Amino acid sequence: MARSARALARRMFAGGNTAEGFRSFYHYIIGQEAARVIVIKGGPGVGKSTFMKHIADNITGLGQSVDFFHCSSDPGSLDGVVFPDIGVALIDGTAPHTVDPRFPGAIDEILYLGDYWNESAIRASRNDIVACTKNISRLFQRAYRFLRTAGDVLDDWSEANAEALMTGVANKIARSVVDQITQDAPVADLPGTERHLFASAITPDGFVNYLDTVVSGCDRRYVVRGGPGSGKSTLISRVAARAVECGMDVELFHCSLNPASLEHLVIPSIGTAIITSVEPHEWTASPDSAVHDVIIDMEQCLDPSTVRRNQGIIEYDRKLMREAMSRAVHFLGEARRAHHFLESFYTPNIDFDAVGELRERTLQRILATGRPSQPTEPPRPRRGRSAS
Repeated sequence: MARSARALARRMFAGGNTAEGFRSFYHYIIGQEAARVIVIKGGPGVGKSTFMKHIADNITGLGQSVDFFHCSSDPGSLDGVVFPDIGVALIDGTAPHTVDPRFPGAIDEILYLGDYWNESAIRASRNDIVACTKNISRLFQRAYRFLRTAGDVLDDWSEANAEALMTGVANKIARSVVDQITQDAPVADLPGTERHLFASAITPDGFVNYLDTVVSGCDRRYVVRGGPGSGKSTLISRVAARAVECGMDVELFHCSLNPASLEHLVIPSIGTAIITSVEPHEWTASPDSAVHDVIIDMEQCLDPSTVRRNQGIIEYDRKLMREAMSRAVHFLGEARRAHHFLESFYTPNIDFDAVGELRERTLQRILATGRPSQPTEPPRPRRGRSAS
């Protein structure tokens, strides 16, 4: 099976606001193919996202692929970018997704944008910064309490459907899909690898989904429909396990509310994806005749009489989950507003001209990664403006 052309730009999340609190998959942003990983640290409003976006725009302008990793607490900002064609990643290494170098000097390095701020001016707002930071933490904890409630309700909804699940029917469907996708591929001497991420996130803007960019390089898509507990995650898990056994690398995308559940699968080497289509992210079949969509309805695995008996439970759970999610989104929005206020203590006190110079030097070093080794000028830390 021929692989589809890779999309020039894909967008996704490496971390999410979930029923378990903040869940990070940042160690999956880039794998063993990494030639250079640049971890960017610094306070809020110092320009980390702008730094990464500027470099990514230059890389895509050269026709190279980029994976954009958006912030689940402010999807307009970036938490990371990866350039798979040259094996380079830039990652925001600050809390709550703290990242530190694994192979310092050999692969990983830190760029600390705190070298470019006016420390004395920032310290003058110490009390306000501490109070605002504590308020942001409280708002996130409130949001996570409601997400935890939504997750419990989703579990109850799933249990109602699982009670109706006809396991034999689900197993036959899963086996058929496994055979269609992997065909007669032999067990490989070297298994494939797994990459775990989110295609969607619960954000201050509500539910944000970038699935269309994630699967845009796939010309064969299995669209799986069915409510919670109907066997969708198990189907994806079985296909992924077989693909890895056959030496194929896979990308597994988790549920943004319940990260233990799998929602989507991409097998890049054969241009194939499995997509779950369920509220609030129903998938519309592609009008592109070059893309082959296969519909799989997992509702056929549910015993109709049991579904009818549990319908009242399901309808109540659906309503309650929406209410809890709405309240969680409200507090995520309050946290974002508080974070923007926190940034106001830092942004006026950053030497952005110096940061811009560092950014250009970093871009040239990244571009040199894909060329034969040559001497490059290391980034020169500069102190921000002194207090007047």
